[in-house]
Amino acid sequence: HGRVVGAGTFGGPVPAGGRVLQGIGTAATWLGAHAVVGRRLTIDERVRDSAGRTVPLTGGTGIVSAGPILLRDGKVAIDAATEGVIDPADLSFGYAWAEQRQPRTLAGTDARGRLILVTVDGRQPGVSEGATLEEAARLMRGLGAINALNLDGGGSTAMAVDGNVVNKTSDATGERPVGDTVQVIP
Repeated sequence: HGRVVGAGTFGGPVPAGGRVLQGIGTAATWLGAHAVVGRRLTIDERVRDSAGRTVPLTGGTGIVSAGPILLRDGKVAIDAATEGVIDPADLSFGYAWAEQRQPRTLAGTDARGRLILVTVDGRQPGVSEGATLEEAARLMRGLGAINALNLDGGGSTAMAVDGNVVNKTSDATGERPVGDTVQVIP
């Protein structure tokens, strides 16, 4: 009902029927100042598409922070700079993130609309080196995807089936806590 019931660092269970707000950078600072236990907190957010139209947020709407697009209509369509995923002014980050092999989490759909979810392990010589964005695009096309995007990567690349991690995560400490997941629930 808009009342803050807890505040603190990330992690832990979500209260039954509750919601969680998470922020980084200036958003974390704002939340720290305004999300006071016992007080009401009203959030009004409008999500807009690339044409500036408001996206209706209904129970069937799904929004994923992801990028860049890897495949569009069966063709490699990587443009990380235009999508805002990399900063052309800092090519050192873009090169390491896009052009060097990294663990990747990928999603796509095939011609029949079926979902394809893929994790590519990486940073593990002798096990898996990972994939560049170009290699990830070609992998998804090889698996039958006609549209695909990079969801995330690095140490947060993990896939669990029936509650068990089924890939070899790249962080030395194992599975990394993350703020969001994609879940397929039968």
